[in-house]
Amino acid sequence: MPSQWQQYVQNGLRMGYEGWLDHMLRKAPYEKPTPSFWRRHRHDRLVERWIRAVGADRLTVVVVDDRDRDGLMRTFEALLGLPENLLRPVPDTANRSLTLAETEMLRKLNVEFRGNGLPDELYSKLVRNGAVMHMKNTCSPTAEDVKISTPDWAVEAAGRIGAEMVEHIGATGVRVVGDPSLLSADPRQRTGTAGPAVAEARIAPEAAAQALYGALAAAAAAPVRHTAEAKSRTVHQTSSKELIRVLGHRCLKKLRRG
Repeated sequence: MPSQWQQYVQNGLRMGYEGWLDHMLRKAPYEKPTPSFWRRHRHDRLVERWIRAVGADRLTVVVVDDRDRDGLMRTFEALLGLPENLLRPVPDTANRSLTLAETEMLRKLNVEFRGNGLPDELYSKLVRNGAVMHMKNTCSPTAEDVKISTPDWAVEAAGRIGAEMVEHIGATGVRVVGDPSLLSADPRQRTGTAGPAVAEARIAPEAAAQALYGALAAAAAAPVRHTAEAKSRTVHQTSSKELIRVLGHRCLKKLRRG
C-alpha cells in the first residue's frame, strides 16, 4: 500500500497517506480517489477473472515472497522449462519508490499545481517526466531517509482482506506456487518491529536540487504551450512562497523563448 500510494502521488494524487488508506479500507465502495487499486490488488477477484477466461485447470497462481529477491525469476524458469539462473535482474533506478520526504514534497507540489488550474500536459512533461524522473535517476535513498510507514489499524485491516483472498483463492482449485499465507502475513512480525517508528522526514538538498533541475531541463528541451491561466490575485494577497513560484514560471518562459 505505501508503494502504490507514492506511485499515485507521482501521477498527481494530492491526498495524504492516512487519508488515502481511510478511503481504501474504511469507505465503501473503496473506489475513490484511486479506483484502480483494488482492481489490481484484490488477487482473489483477479484469479476469478482469469478462471472465467481460461479455466481453473489452466491457471497457476504464483505467490511472491519479498524476502527472496530472485524467487520470481527462478519460478518462471521452472514453469517455462528454462535453464536455472538464465534470468537476471536488471537494475532500474527510475523504478525505485520515493521516500516519505520525496513523496510529501511532490504531493504538496501537486496541491499547488492543481489548485492553480495548470494543465495536465504541463504536469506530465515538467513534473512526472522531468522533476520526478531526474530525481529518481540521480539520487538513491540512504539509511537515514524515512520510509513510508503504514499505521497499525491499516496493517490489521489489510491483513484481514489478505486472509479473505487466501481463502477464496484456495476454494477455486487453481494450482498455487509459493506460500499463500504470505498474502495475509503481518509485516511487523516478519521484520521484528512493533509498529512504525516516529521520525522526522526531511528532503535531502541534493534530491530537491535534482528535482528542480529536472523540471527546468524538461522545460528547456520540450516547451509546453498551454492556454490555462493560474488564478490571479494582487501582490498583497500573495505569500512570499507563491511569489517565488510565479518568478519561477517567468524564468521558465524566458527559457522557452531561448
